[in-house]
Amino acid sequence: MPDHENRARTARQAEEAHPTTSDKHLAPHHVMVGDLGVFAGDWAAYDQHGRTRYPTGFLGRLDAQRGRDGQYAVFSCDRDVAEAIVAEQERLRDETRQRLTAEGLRGPDLDAEVDLAYAPLRFEGDEIVMDERRVHGGADGLSRICPDADGRYTICAWQWEWRTVDPADCDRVVGTPPTAAEQPARIPLVHSPLHVPHDRLSVTSLDERETYNGVAFSATLCLDGTPVGAIENEGNGGETWLRHHDPARFSWRDMHEFVLGCRYLRQPTDEEKLLDRLVTEYDLARQIAALPPDTTLARSVDDDGDCCGDVVTLESLHRLDRPDQAAAWTNLARYLSTVKRSFFATHWQVWLNGAWKRVPALAATADVEPSRH
Repeated sequence: MPDHENRARTARQAEEAHPTTSDKHLAPHHVMVGDLGVFAGDWAAYDQHGRTRYPTGFLGRLDAQRGRDGQYAVFSCDRDVAEAIVAEQERLRDETRQRLTAEGLRGPDLDAEVDLAYAPLRFEGDEIVMDERRVHGGADGLSRICPDADGRYTICAWQWEWRTVDPADCDRVVGTPPTAAEQPARIPLVHSPLHVPHDRLSVTSLDERETYNGVAFSATLCLDGTPVGAIENEGNGGETWLRHHDPARFSWRDMHEFVLGCRYLRQPTDEEKLLDRLVTEYDLARQIAALPPDTTLARSVDDDGDCCGDVVTLESLHRLDRPDQAAAWTNLARYLSTVKRSFFATHWQVWLNGAWKRVPALAATADVEPSRH
């Protein structure tokens, strides 16, 4: 496995580096599972005037994310890019060998250190052989990376720390990145960590009723403003489903295609999760629109920033949007700590200036006398 030493570059290399701007559709936060993007190894990163750069970026398809908050990318690539990754590994091995030789290392000790830093990779036919016998010893140290049915390779992406990177942060990119027109377009919802392929599908009305086990609801789903179905939930802990009104205009196949284009927390999602978030989007939007002057909403959310259903109307919250109002934030945090919230909720957010802002926990705020909300 590659080591994690950040290698300094010469001033000449820095001057030859690409600009630090790129097409927005290839920025790491825009590339979601199933999209094409550019990937580079953490171990090859270097610093250029306080900005992280990479010698080589590789074009691939983001297939999964792993690590804390999905910080590492699992991607697959075609044969040409796979060959470039193998060649880059050999270049890093040569560079490491030269550095260690200059430090006086020779013979078997030199070979061992190079292999430990960067495992040898080579093609044998259509397969990539990775030799990690210096690490694991014996036959366990030899592994093969085979192409999938589409001829794509996933090279150590479940073990090595690959990242989705901006092409502009790479000295060179192997492969031809997609244009903005070729990359799927997705629109983020305002009140949920969900991206949708277009905004033609939306909820336009919502009826709720209390039940013994919870809240049942029925919501009107519209396509371009025309009703095409009803989103329903019986409020007993069961599933949310869509009852189609006009299959000729919007069928289950159309919904299936729409769901395929959606991403929840940058991952593929399912129909029920989508339907629930569309209802939440409408519900919170109408509550915000109906707020009297000098009032706003607070809501409970989980670690992913997804609404847990607890909503509180707050009054007399002047100047909360100013960062120097520590007392106001402390008073708000103290007040919300007395409000019952969902078991899954981890913190509160407040609606300010057209966006949700996290309410600091009491431990992170000053000790200020409480005020009425």
